[in-house]
Amino acid sequence: MSQTAAPRDITDYRPAQPRPATGAVRRDGTVLVTGAGIDTALLESLAGQGLTVRRPASPLTEDLLARELRGAVAYLHGGEERATARVLRKAKTLKVVAFLGVGYENFVDVAAADRLGIAVTNTPGAATDAVATFTVTQIVNANLGIPRHLGERVPGWQGSDELPHELAARRVGIIGMGANGRRIAEILRRGFGVRVSYYSRTRRPDAERDLGISYLPLLDLAAGSDILVVMVPETGETRSMIDSSVISRMPEGAILVNTARPAIVSPGALYAGLEKGRVSMAVFDGFYGQECEEAGELRRDFPDRLLVTGHIASHTAEAMHRMVRQAVKSIENVLTYGSDEHEVGTRPRPRF
Repeated sequence: MSQTAAPRDITDYRPAQPRPATGAVRRDGTVLVTGAGIDTALLESLAGQGLTVRRPASPLTEDLLARELRGAVAYLHGGEERATARVLRKAKTLKVVAFLGVGYENFVDVAAADRLGIAVTNTPGAATDAVATFTVTQIVNANLGIPRHLGERVPGWQGSDELPHELAARRVGIIGMGANGRRIAEILRRGFGVRVSYYSRTRRPDAERDLGISYLPLLDLAAGSDILVVMVPETGETRSMIDSSVISRMPEGAILVNTARPAIVSPGALYAGLEKGRVSMAVFDGFYGQECEEAGELRRDFPDRLLVTGHIASHTAEAMHRMVRQAVKSIENVLTYGSDEHEVGTRPRPRF
């Protein structure tokens, strides 16, 4: 999703370094690396170019992140830290933040980075298959009610109305038709023959044609979906996007699957939906923070109707390797040439 550039503040802008005249580049400084599941062997090329790789225990608080970025020229962001404007202003030597994944908006203040001349990159496409596969797996789990039967010797159904439906008999609505949403739709359509509709800020006629899916306005999509999938990044526009107006339109007993960011779904609206039976089960990859009082109420009152994992959708060995390799290459490009093809901001680029 594009970022709107904030007004330029000349007092905190540091222009990017010009492209070196030769390929031999001397680099000094530290690369801060955060996050779990990163193969250290993939970082060796950075160390081999004269950079010191530092990997503190994470996640880091805002103050600790600011401290760790002192003297750093690059930051490979693979954790849950918030690189706020305050943090970035204190990072006087920082040239690039390389974010693992695509949903950087809630973790890096790109507008502040633009003003400071700091490049921000992401890794588009590297985790698409991992996220889509995980999401479809959770759709299957929730639709068949697998979590409630774990450890049981017999099903324990009280009547035929408790039997699950085959996936092909369900209507699935996808909110967001980016790379991940499209791949989810492809698997559901071609693998299971599911009827799929979608809502996106921008219509995707090519996806409609190629996959045989249909576009619906958001409220109509909610009303016509037995399973509603949330697959948009968290931004100011999408936060609490799935509110009471959306959930109240869902058919009774519908399933809500959110493998994007938890804040896209209003916790209060979700509570009401579970309480009134509009939502039979809610699936989350990552959940609301401890500061959210309603999160505790959800876990307390609906423990058997929440299927929550710890933000693991993109964490396969293959996806992590692709993301880290791409992020390392972006760091090398910015430090060598001043820019990279995967930059997401609007900072001034060096002219050659």
